[in-house]
Amino acid sequence: MIEDAIDQRLLDLLGQASNRQLLMLHAVIDRMLADPRRIIEIRRHLHLGQTVQFLDWQHGVMLKGQVVALHERQVELRELSARRQWKLPYTAV
Repeated sequence: MIEDAIDQRLLDLLGQASNRQLLMLHAVIDRMLADPRRIIEIRRHLHLGQTVQFLDWQHGVMLKGQVVALHERQVELRELSARRQWKLPYTAV
């Protein structure tokens, strides 16, 4: 689970934050993850057919997949264990 990889002190602090504070933090994190420099750096290390790990944030687990397409804002992956296709932001890889 993702929670296992996050420092418990951080989770405790976030648990005490107000809804407004959490929404503000969410907006800041979204902007940081969408930073073109960050995306370019990730894309620079990817190529078609490459096997990568990616985050399934719905279930909080890391999965393995193969890069099948590189789009402007998303990477398309084929999950190796279930053969499902995923279109994810580059920062999920």
